[in-house]
Amino acid sequence: MISMTEIPVFRIDPVHPEPEVIRRAIEALTAGDLVVAPTETRYGLLARADSDRAIERVYEAKGRGLLRPTALFVQNESGLRELGDMTAQAERLMKAFLPGPLTLVLRSRVDWAPPRVMDGLIGIRWSSSAVIRELVRQIAFPVTATSANLSGSEELEATAQIREALGDAVSVYLDGGRLSGPVSTVVKCVGHDVTILREGAISAELIRSQIRHGGGI
Repeated sequence: MISMTEIPVFRIDPVHPEPEVIRRAIEALTAGDLVVAPTETRYGLLARADSDRAIERVYEAKGRGLLRPTALFVQNESGLRELGDMTAQAERLMKAFLPGPLTLVLRSRVDWAPPRVMDGLIGIRWSSSAVIRELVRQIAFPVTATSANLSGSEELEATAQIREALGDAVSVYLDGGRLSGPVSTVVKCVGHDVTILREGAISAELIRSQIRHGGGI
């Protein structure tokens, strides 16, 4: 077994990520390995989502059941529209808050197996993190957007804590400093309905305000 001291940890500038560090993370993801990286909220656990084995490794590392969904990172608006059915309400939320700490759960436009698509729905995250945006810009496959912690445990703020929890299940850790902000807000937009599944960095009132302005709830 790899010792904790042998697990690669790379310091990364969260605003201007170093190309060499990004390259190391991309190599690991391409090989089907797991990567921990900073987002604009907390640390995320990344894996290539077109690989069943990579997905399984994410869930094994977190101790999470495969019947629970995982969101996916996209690079831009085009990626969002490619994967999900954008309702009028989703359009308003996208224009107001994305890229940023909002996960949209939409009717899926792709026929992917669980846990990428669950009950016809897909969770999509268009992050404002420079690290995440640079990673997804340079790869040709979808990437998981799930928290870097054990399932059911508290959100972790530092890579040292995450290494303690996930250990050598992760091949590369990108250390962007301590992240203690709220998690992303998760909103489901299907048909004319809008449901706030998790309140986080964007308040429920702000979400409702945007929807009301568009004639919704």
